[in-house]
Amino acid sequence: MPEWTVDVTEKLTDELKAAMLLADVADQRRNVPPDALILTIDRIGPLKIQVFSNEHPPPHFRVITDKESNNFTISDCSPLNGNAFSRFFRQIREWHLAHKQELIEAWNDRRPSDCPVGEYRP
Repeated sequence: MPEWTVDVTEKLTDELKAAMLLADVADQRRNVPPDALILTIDRIGPLKIQVFSNEHPPPHFRVITDKESNNFTISDCSPLNGNAFSRFFRQIREWHLAHKQELIEAWNDRRPSDCPVGEYRP
């Protein structure tokens, strides 16, 4: 079998890393059982967006960085813990607008039968 090499630029490396990360997140969604505690929905730069299976009301998602975390309502992306991640809030709101249906589906698909919070209903 012939060998080959590829000259990879820094930009291409960043694009490849981003593509691999998206593939990893998509693979997680396919392979996580519905009763698993945490589902990582997406990653945006330093932000990790998660839905938890057995949670408190109202229906929400969590955004985590290496230094902080906050919950946001699925209905309108309002911060639940006061801190709106001011540095990232615009990015979080834009992501929310583009992925709200995905959040609703993740929330609804993951409710255990004994969860105190039911399905999200607009």
